[in-house]
Amino acid sequence: MKIAPSPKPKFTAPPASAASGTPEGIIGPLERNRKTSPSAFAKYILSDDTALAARAMLGLGRLDNPAAIPMVVAALADKTRPAQIRQMAAFALGLLGTRQAIPPLVTATRDDDSMVVGLAADALGRIGADAAISPLSRLLSNRDSYIRSRTAIGLGEAGLASAKTPLTNSARTTGGRALGTAFRTEADPEVRWRLAWAIARGYYGMSAPVLRTMLNDREPLVRRLGVYGLGKIKDRANVTAVRLLVRDPSWRVRVEVRNALKALRDPTPVDVTPPPVPASDKFEPKAVLTSSPLGSHPQVAFVTTAGTFVIELFPDQAAYQVDNFANLVDRGFYNNTAFFRVIADFVIQGGDPTNRGDGDAGYTIPAELNPLEQLTGVVALGLNYDSKSNTPLLDSGGSQYYVTQSPQLHLDAAFSTFGRVVKGLAVVDAIREHDPNNRDRLYDIALKVYRCVPVTAQTDEVERRIRTDEIGYDPQ
Repeated sequence: MKIAPSPKPKFTAPPASAASGTPEGIIGPLERNRKTSPSAFAKYILSDDTALAARAMLGLGRLDNPAAIPMVVAALADKTRPAQIRQMAAFALGLLGTRQAIPPLVTATRDDDSMVVGLAADALGRIGADAAISPLSRLLSNRDSYIRSRTAIGLGEAGLASAKTPLTNSARTTGGRALGTAFRTEADPEVRWRLAWAIARGYYGMSAPVLRTMLNDREPLVRRLGVYGLGKIKDRANVTAVRLLVRDPSWRVRVEVRNALKALRDPTPVDVTPPPVPASDKFEPKAVLTSSPLGSHPQVAFVTTAGTFVIELFPDQAAYQVDNFANLVDRGFYNNTAFFRVIADFVIQGGDPTNRGDGDAGYTIPAELNPLEQLTGVVALGLNYDSKSNTPLLDSGGSQYYVTQSPQLHLDAAFSTFGRVVKGLAVVDAIREHDPNNRDRLYDIALKVYRCVPVTAQTDEVERRIRTDEIGYDPQ
């Protein structure tokens, strides 16, 4: 699915800010030059400064050079290194994405640190191939919910049609059965919806009975994924089951019911009017001076024709993306620009000064892939696509951005998450649908976009929930 039909990249923007003595200031310039030799990272990987060594490990992954694999594998296998370094090594191998990384990742799934195991599971899924399925299936019964969550994602990624190495029928059957069994017994809601995502996205063709059980789930996310998967099957035997959710209380579920019934050639009308925007989302937060430092948790307000929503930016995960975005915000670049591409229950997309979908700020910036998931309300830059393979070009983001209206975990592989909505999600949902190929002006507009005084508490627990939770997440 294309995210940004932008023109070809022109030039790369300079960083807006970088503290030279920090891990980001040291490693960032190296990783952003994709021609940097992996050997340039060696002294930092061996540093006694854990934060610097871990950041260097992530930089090797972002460099996307297979020559870095031996260095990353060595760090992953070294149990004397701090867990933070091994965690980034596991994630980096997923970014480097070659089959020679599978054996060390399988070994890492037996690590004592749960984050190492979880990130190794996710990395195995990014790489794909039959060899990843059995170890991933085994991890679905792990006692740690984080590991089960990441494993579900890994199995889902391995089963996607766009996977680097398609699964054989035998491996797909094994993975699908393991996911179905795990879904039926899973009690943790955060794990449960990720299992549903994996089934609906990667194994829907063999999972109709499981998908139908999802339609009765208490969680809207699970119901919408069940409907989504049945729509992908396109078997009219499922029409009645889908039609029963025509009046589901969740807007997202009703949108997927509409889409599925269309795919199933059923004319039943579905009301997909989004929920009303509360009065509190008409309020405009106080602005901060454009000369103010970003700080660790900057927030940005979008005052739109549908109401106001606020996003929090994550400089610690994607410093260059945040610098670029905040710089454009402070310049007033986004003021009076349209949400030119809006697909209900998928994304709202803006940031094109021409309001047509083919404009940008005149430059592109390097990707900063990170372990954050593309949950509801997540913000990332749109990308250009290769005209032959129809795959995203990682370093082609510039000014166009999107905000997800529901989890879109399949975008994790190529799009750099750098923020999330913390207030006004009802406004995001209320942005009217619009096809960029439709040249009418019936779209909503970002009237003004500015850095604002935080509207949510910025404690460690709030930050954790903003970055990691989906079920129970309340951006209001």
